[in-house]
Amino acid sequence: MLLVDSSKRIATQIILLLAISSFVAFAGIASIYFVMLPEFELSPKATRTAASIIAVLRGLEALPPSSRPQLLSAYKDGEVAASILDRPPDSLSDTIPVSERLRAWFSRQMPPGTRILAIQSSGEGGAGVITELSDGQLIAFHVAQDDSRRLPFWVALTIAFMIASTALLSIWAVRRLVSPLAKFATAVDRFGTHDHEAALKEEGPAEIRQATSAFNRMRDRILRLLEDRTRMLMAISHDLRTPLTRLRLRVEELPEESPKRRMLEDIELMDASITSAVSYIREGGTAETPEMADLPSLVETICDQFEDAGHTIVYDGPRHLAVRCLPLALERALANLVDNAVKFGSSVTVRLETTLPNQVSIEVEDDGPGISDDEKPLVLAPFYRADAARQSISGFGLGLAIALNVAKHHAGTLTLHDRTPHGLRARLSIPLAGPTGAVG
Repeated sequence: MLLVDSSKRIATQIILLLAISSFVAFAGIASIYFVMLPEFELSPKATRTAASIIAVLRGLEALPPSSRPQLLSAYKDGEVAASILDRPPDSLSDTIPVSERLRAWFSRQMPPGTRILAIQSSGEGGAGVITELSDGQLIAFHVAQDDSRRLPFWVALTIAFMIASTALLSIWAVRRLVSPLAKFATAVDRFGTHDHEAALKEEGPAEIRQATSAFNRMRDRILRLLEDRTRMLMAISHDLRTPLTRLRLRVEELPEESPKRRMLEDIELMDASITSAVSYIREGGTAETPEMADLPSLVETICDQFEDAGHTIVYDGPRHLAVRCLPLALERALANLVDNAVKFGSSVTVRLETTLPNQVSIEVEDDGPGISDDEKPLVLAPFYRADAARQSISGFGLGLAIALNVAKHHAGTLTLHDRTPHGLRARLSIPLAGPTGAVG
C-alpha cells in the first residue's frame, strides 16, 4: 500500500524546502531594501529629509532673527519646506507616533538649545515638524509624503523573476528526482504479482540508478529461481507418474480385492497430490489470455459435473452474464471451491450475484462443520489443513490456495464466511471487466 503522509513524500519536501528558501531570500531582499537605515528607523528618503531639517536649523541658529527670513526664502528643497511661525499653533501634541529612540537621535543631531515641539500630520498627506530655536522662535517644516517604501518596478521585477525561476527549478528537481523514484517504488510494489513489468529502466540520479540496477539483478535472480522450481516440479511429477501408472496396472492384477482396493486408494492419493502441487505451481504464473465468457454457463457446467458424480448441488443465479475473465483458470478455481464444499457438506448451493457495481460474486456454500474465525485466514495458505473435524477428509490444503491465486489474477478477492445455522460460504468476487491483460 503506497498511501503515505504527503508531508513525507520527497516531492513535498523538495517543494517545501525551495518555498522556504524563496521566502527567506525574499525576506532578505525586503529587509535590505526597507531597513537600509541606521539606528533611527528611517528610510533613505526620510534620512535625507531629517538631515535637511537639521542643516536648516543649524543655519537659522547661526543667524540673527532679522536674517532668518532671507535664508528661508533662499532655501529650496522639493521634499522639505520651512517657514517662521508668528504664534504657536493651537496644539503641540504629536499626532504621528514617534519612538523615543527617534527623538533621542534628533536631539543628539540638532544644534544646542533647539528642540522639537511636535510632529503632526498635515492635510496634504505629509507631516509637519514644529521646532523651537534657542531664542524661542518657532520654525515649522512641512515634509512631503514619504512613498519611498513602495517597491520600485525593478525591485518587483527582480522578485517576480526569482519566484518564477524557483518554481521552474522546483518542477525540474521534482521530475528529475521523484519521477524515477516513483517508477522504482511502483515496480518494487508490483513485483511478485502477476502483472509485473520487464526490467526497470535505469534513470535519474546516480543513487536511484544504482538502486534500480540492484533491483533488476535481484528480479532476474528470483525469476530464475522460480523457473527452476517450476521445471523441477514438472520433471518430478512426470517421473513419478510413469512408475505410478505401472504400479497401478500391477496392483489391478492382484487377486485379493481388499488389499488391492487399499493400494489403489493410496496410488490415487499420490496421484492427486502430484496433480494438486502441479496445479498450484501453474496457477502462480498462468499465461492464459483474458476473453469474454458466459459465466453462468461455466458455473452450471461445473455443477453438472459434480451432480453426475452423485452430489447434491443447486445453482442460483442468472441464465446469462458476459464476463471478461480467464476461463480455464476460473473453472479450476470454482471446481476447487465446489470440491471443497462437497467434501464437508451433504448439499451445496452455488450462487451467482452482481450486487456491487461492475463486480460479480460467486458464492459456494455448504452445510458442513464450517471453519473457525481464527483458521479462516490460515486455510487460504498452501498445504494448511483445518481442525480435526476436517482432518478425516483427504486433501492436501491446496484447493483454496489455488482459488485465491485465481482471484488475484482477476484483480478480485476470495473470502470465507459462516453460513447459518452451520457451514461455510466461500465468496469469489471479480470485476466484470476482468484482468487488464494476459497474466504471466
